[in-house]
Amino acid sequence: MKTMRKDQWPPLQWTHDESLTFFMVTNKLHVYKGDAFFSFASEDGSMVSTVTCSGIGCFSFPATVYGSTTSNKYLLCVFCPEYKGKPAKISLLRYPDRCGDADNPSSGPVLASKSCFQAEDCAIKWCPKGDAALILTHTTVDATGESYYGSSLLYLLLSETDKNSDGDAISVPLPSGKNANNQTAPVLDAAWMPNPTKPSCFAVISGRMPAMASLHHGSTAEPTFLFGNAHRNTIVWSDHGRFITLGGFGNLAGGMDFYDRNKLKPIPQYDLNTGKELDARVSNAPCAVGYAWAPDSRYFMVSTTSPRMNVDNGARLYKYNGLEIQGDQITWVNRKYSPDKLLAAEFVPVPFGL
Repeated sequence: MKTMRKDQWPPLQWTHDESLTFFMVTNKLHVYKGDAFFSFASEDGSMVSTVTCSGIGCFSFPATVYGSTTSNKYLLCVFCPEYKGKPAKISLLRYPDRCGDADNPSSGPVLASKSCFQAEDCAIKWCPKGDAALILTHTTVDATGESYYGSSLLYLLLSETDKNSDGDAISVPLPSGKNANNQTAPVLDAAWMPNPTKPSCFAVISGRMPAMASLHHGSTAEPTFLFGNAHRNTIVWSDHGRFITLGGFGNLAGGMDFYDRNKLKPIPQYDLNTGKELDARVSNAPCAVGYAWAPDSRYFMVSTTSPRMNVDNGARLYKYNGLEIQGDQITWVNRKYSPDKLLAAEFVPVPFGL
């Protein structure tokens, strides 16, 4: 590869079980055995096969696969950006039997495919089961001039549907609708509910500020619940998939809403002294750089880290309902670490279900 864009990283990826390695070159994917790079001196280091993908810009495998799978067959998404007036193309392939019959004569047609303009690069977000993916495309310049941040579109790729074993590509319907120029509202964020044992669903924030947050069915992409309009641009799910945080981070003021997905309502907050429910929910994390739920889904952390933010540098911890835990209740006290700057803060990961 003579050039490398940020969205092409990493050009070398393993399947979820690490049995195969795929390496992207111009217009092709080279397929190796998973341990090939430890044995270049032997015949095992040679390529297993190649997959032709004309104009390929990036590709992605699901990190995990949950439930029943087809033995020795692997799903992958391939994105080919716009080129010389031709629309961009997003395809869902299954290696080795559904890689596209036009480019790979010994293979069958792709499972699902979608052509679209206004797509320079994309983010591929796999569902926790590994059988569907959200594709968020983006352009740096909005042709309508409506947005300084460019334009974006959201698609759902399914490996199979209720009607047949073939997949489908769906343009996700956005409740924020279209603007005055009949252009699709911008998509600020989209995220899958991470629990693979529950029916799949995903959340989307779209539209001009105050943006609309919505919950969508994982197979039809239809909106099933509207969280409402607010100055929010970030979705963070708790690991067990019941709680969801809608935050206004980055260039927004840092407001946060904490919802219970089962009850489809905000999680109540209570006064620590009287025990009475608070009428006004106040959860705010200005200058947030990092954010994450704890593995047990009981705490939410926001960090302000250097070098992006040196003012108010530190970490803040919240209960699952959005009430901040004060310094005397936790071992972390920001002032003890001054004047050294916090560079990163992460929860130690735990295998799902523990």
